[in-house]
Amino acid sequence: MTDSWRPPDVSTEGAEQLAGQRVLSGAEALAWGVTAAQVGLMTGYPGSPATSVYDAVVARGDASCRACWAPNEKVALEMAIGASLGGTRSLVVLKSVGLNVALDPLATVSYSGCHAGLVILLGDDPGGWGSQNEQDSRWLALAAEVPLVEPIEVASAASFMVQAFAWSEAIGLPVIVRVTASLLSRRETVLAPWEPPASHKRFAYKENRWVVLPATVVPRRRALHRKLRQMSRSLEASPYDRATVNTPRGVIAVGAAYPKLGAVLSDPDAYSVLGLASVHPLPEEALKLWLRHCQQVLVLEEGGPFVEQALRALVERLRLSVHILGRQNGVVPEEGELSAGDIEAALRLLAPEQQGTGASALRRELPSAAQLCEGCLYAPLFAALSSAVGRAGGRRHFLLVGETGCMVRAHEVEGLALDVKLSLGASLGLAMGLASTQDRQRVVALVGDSCLFHSEINGLPLAVELGLDLTVIILNNGVTGLTGGQPYPGAMAGGTSQRIVAVCAACGATPVAVAATEADALNDALTAALAEPGLQVVVVDAPCVRYRR
Repeated sequence: MTDSWRPPDVSTEGAEQLAGQRVLSGAEALAWGVTAAQVGLMTGYPGSPATSVYDAVVARGDASCRACWAPNEKVALEMAIGASLGGTRSLVVLKSVGLNVALDPLATVSYSGCHAGLVILLGDDPGGWGSQNEQDSRWLALAAEVPLVEPIEVASAASFMVQAFAWSEAIGLPVIVRVTASLLSRRETVLAPWEPPASHKRFAYKENRWVVLPATVVPRRRALHRKLRQMSRSLEASPYDRATVNTPRGVIAVGAAYPKLGAVLSDPDAYSVLGLASVHPLPEEALKLWLRHCQQVLVLEEGGPFVEQALRALVERLRLSVHILGRQNGVVPEEGELSAGDIEAALRLLAPEQQGTGASALRRELPSAAQLCEGCLYAPLFAALSSAVGRAGGRRHFLLVGETGCMVRAHEVEGLALDVKLSLGASLGLAMGLASTQDRQRVVALVGDSCLFHSEINGLPLAVELGLDLTVIILNNGVTGLTGGQPYPGAMAGGTSQRIVAVCAACGATPVAVAATEADALNDALTAALAEPGLQVVVVDAPCVRYRR
């Protein structure tokens, strides 16, 4: 941990360039670090807020880095692992709920390890501004037993990203870099990153080195724990943590909470402050030295009490007389993104005599009600579906299931309010469960094209085999529209459904393809799909008007 508490000046705006420095957003700074680290493969699955880093890397135009969106996060991580084993540094970009999908390979690669540097850029979403939950994905890193770090400032973010690859190669494990929207959008003067030696881009041959078998699980997990202890020792002297010792009143600001703390402190010298980037495993020896100067410690972090719980355990183990304040005892709200008001209220409990800066709340405005883009071809589709439902007896005769994506706009259409909507790729599975247990109402699943290739294709053969009475409407706009129009594997130029129809037919279904612009054919197809028994699949071509390809 290094000394001095003085957040960098962020008043400068624009694209000014200084000697070895640039004014960049957090996303651009991290992308600069990706380029400096000579990453050869970048993949992932789009989702806010992490996608901005992927876009920033692509914007840098580094021809040596192959960038491609995978069909889902599991495949993305497996591709990155393969590239790492082949000696090429690789980056996976995904959001909080995406790590759930990637957890299966992540929980095993920690046993086998990686070769060239492998980093997961993880965008968490405290407050749920663009997600169906506000999960704290650090608990998944703990479950998978892989290191996780969080940059505390944009100024050093480029070098921080390079360091993440260096840590990964030093211990032979993937490293998760966790970020949030507030840090990615923040602008600061960024120091030029250091550049590591190039990776040798060769597969490391050694018998059974990359083969994980039940017979080797226990010794490999023992080796994993040695690597985590090695990582902990590396973090003891990390230059990316910031520590000051001023008073017995301490504040630990983790990751993106550090600049937020700086924005509300009127007198930084009134507290001992620790900006903590080294999250898991914790640098316990450095923490112990800092904690011995404190009587009370407030823990500020985005998400759940992840560091707070570990800190409480450390204090108990060391028998330190330190009172910990945070989310667990209600000093910081358990829900939502940290705001200036949350931080100032918590600080007043430490030092009632201190006055806050009166900084305006850091909360972003709630997104407005979802609306279709002007000219969107989903509009005639939703209108036709609403009419078909009406002709078939009305809404009470149907259960309508949706999922994350543009098709969720159907919820705002009269007569089409969704009955069930959970997460990306969940529509078909939910609908299959409902259809297997309901005989009074026909179940209708709205499925997005990118969602189909993400995970729902796995359920379609089972729906055929079970002979379910189920209507599946696949909305094909040719892009991953809600996250910025990214391409997805399986998309056809112009949004045509040829590939989707072929895949569905290969699974045993008999799909009907129709264009959203062909009103009569669309009405006939939807009417038949709602009325006829068995599995009915309709693929509707509705090319995205905003992100044309």
